[in-house]
Amino acid sequence: MKLARSLAAAVCVLSVVACTAASKGPSTGTYSVSFPSTAAAVATDTVQLLVFEVPAAPDQRADFCLTLIQGRKRQDPQKPILLNAPVNICEMLGGRKPFTIPYGEKAVLAVAKRKMNDFLIGCSIETFGEGDAPLDIDLALVDVGVAVPDTPCATVGDFCTQKCPAF
Repeated sequence: MKLARSLAAAVCVLSVVACTAASKGPSTGTYSVSFPSTAAAVATDTVQLLVFEVPAAPDQRADFCLTLIQGRKRQDPQKPILLNAPVNICEMLGGRKPFTIPYGEKAVLAVAKRKMNDFLIGCSIETFGEGDAPLDIDLALVDVGVAVPDTPCATVGDFCTQKCPAF
């Protein structure tokens, strides 16, 4: 399982371009989303990132990602400062569709959808600047009662090159 997770994490990278600070130009970097397995990655239709300002108050800050995840599960209205267009798994693998995130500390909520429903979710608080994002966003099932379909695909690349079907 750990190998599959590492493999899925290694191949599912989304490009990120950081916005300019007052005296600096944009810098290109990558952002990684870690799927719990290759089967979960292959079963995902799209991934969307929602970016939020992190609260300054320490008591709100400590559980901010959990608050965002729980709110998404309850379908509460959320007000991200920006969000990207949904990206399919093969676009992620190819590093297409870069996303611009302003410099500074932000909470990034990643939502993976399957058949138009939230399937996987994860969140990370990160400080963005020049270069690559420092952390992966680990995705987990939104509903543990919804099984991840099996796949004959050994890698996401095999799926994207149509060497194996998704179920």
